[in-house]
Amino acid sequence: MIRINLLGEKKAPKAKAAPTALPLEGTAASQNLLLGGIVLVGLLVYAGWWWAASHQIRTLEHRKVEAQRELERLAEIRKKAEEFKKQKALLEKKITLISDLKKKQSVPVHILDQISKNLPDFLWLDSMSAAANQISITGKATTYTAVSNFYDNLNRSGYFSDVVLGKTAEVPEGVSFILSCRFQTP
Repeated sequence: MIRINLLGEKKAPKAKAAPTALPLEGTAASQNLLLGGIVLVGLLVYAGWWWAASHQIRTLEHRKVEAQRELERLAEIRKKAEEFKKQKALLEKKITLISDLKKKQSVPVHILDQISKNLPDFLWLDSMSAAANQISITGKATTYTAVSNFYDNLNRSGYFSDVVLGKTAEVPEGVSFILSCRFQTP
């Protein structure tokens, strides 16, 4: 027969492994060292960022100063350009005026030329005015015949129409007269 011991034998209890104590001083030192390293890296990153920012500020200030100098230089050039534009406008105005005078000059010159060609002897002109094509002439002559010859010469010339002899009077020098006419090109 087989014998079975149901109670079993008592065995010596196994000794539980005692928890190993970690050395606290080594752990605190390594944590302090790690924290110091993190703080040092943070300070280095901040110092690098600060140096980059201050360098960028100095660069921008330098560019600002250069831009201000350039602006002052360009302001002087702008003033000169405005003066040149004013001078150009003045010169263009003068050129236009001279051109207009040259265009208008041919008619008065032609009027004077025709009057001088038709002027008889012993007659002289005191004044002459022209408005548009209407001409008014005042003058003196030694005789009435000279005034009549001047009147006839203007009518026959073909350059004058509507010749009207106005007031004639005797003066100590001879005869004074006023004559009006209209200039026309033949």
